[in-house]
Amino acid sequence: MTILAHFTLACAALASCLPSSALAASIDSRAISPWTNFNNNVVFRPPADWTDPRTLYARTLQLSDKSLLATCEIYAPDDPLSLPIFRSTDGGATWKEYIRFYDKVNGWGMRYQPFLYVLPQDFGGYKAGTILAVGTSVPKDLSQAYIDIYASTDKAKTFNFISHIAYGPGPETVPNGNKAIWEAFLLMYQGKLVAFYSDQRDPNYGQKLVHTTTTNLRDWSPIVDDVAMPYYDGRPGMTTVAYSKKSKKYVMTFENCGSEKNCQVNYKVSDSPLTFASAPYSPIVSNDTAQVSPYGSPYIIWTSKPGATDGSGIFIANGNYDASVYINDDRALPQNWKRVSINQKDGYSRALRIISNTKGQQKLLVASAGNFGEPDTNALTVGVLDVPS
Repeated sequence: MTILAHFTLACAALASCLPSSALAASIDSRAISPWTNFNNNVVFRPPADWTDPRTLYARTLQLSDKSLLATCEIYAPDDPLSLPIFRSTDGGATWKEYIRFYDKVNGWGMRYQPFLYVLPQDFGGYKAGTILAVGTSVPKDLSQAYIDIYASTDKAKTFNFISHIAYGPGPETVPNGNKAIWEAFLLMYQGKLVAFYSDQRDPNYGQKLVHTTTTNLRDWSPIVDDVAMPYYDGRPGMTTVAYSKKSKKYVMTFENCGSEKNCQVNYKVSDSPLTFASAPYSPIVSNDTAQVSPYGSPYIIWTSKPGATDGSGIFIANGNYDASVYINDDRALPQNWKRVSINQKDGYSRALRIISNTKGQQKLLVASAGNFGEPDTNALTVGVLDVPS
């Protein structure tokens, strides 16, 4: 969770922030044909009387039957809060609310940063294909928090609590010195499930990035640092990680915030997702004449390169307040980033995912739930696009 002052800096750097009227026009509800490409399709539009920012922080998943799930934070008057999960069976053309992801153990509600993940193998007593859901459970007074993990063995019809990944004694707010935890991201690696998250509990750092691992989904290892700036006011945040099957490299993206930085998106490259701490970091900067960078709340994925026959692929990354994506080859060299327009609404921690359509074609699914400072136009929206190249 980041300091929100970077909104003005990001807009100035990118010259890509649209006025509210333009954003509203771009996400009008309309008919979408099943299993086609489209942009800015509305999954859910929040009521006008909800608290600013109304919706935020979108996440998605595709299941083995090709159905899609989408979720986001909601700022409803409900107490306790829960996280809605929407489902589409026609490639994202139409959506219905399917289930709510509830806090079942703390009595606080499930408030922040949902993440959905499918187990790629049998693990921790659960079969491959089990859906894991992670969220930050926080009471109404924001006094403390758990990052909790739940499992569904019935394709997201029900979720049951497994364990606490981490506890933050709070308050669960962004000022440095508050012992808050945020923004979990899951990845399976060599028989372990890795949970990355942002951590404000260390008194030596305003915020740092850490990970913990489990071999059984119930017991979690001591945390390991992934990114910690050499000064207290540094606030690296919002880890996401992607893996290249070609280069065998892992790439972590994060925003670099704090008093000395303006939340520019940075990345690290490592042979293992457990050893990012020793890897140097670089900003993502497009290699075209504009030399543009994404700012804030990044997300990164890897996919096979369109038309490639040698197994090569591309990394695709983005940041908020920039509707474009940034692509790189398997080596992820700093000079090889390229900015590509996709005409899909920007968003705070906008989610990227590769999905398969009914013809077996790979498509890019982009999901946004809006930005801070834009409550009148925030909504959960998705786009399905050809993989950029």
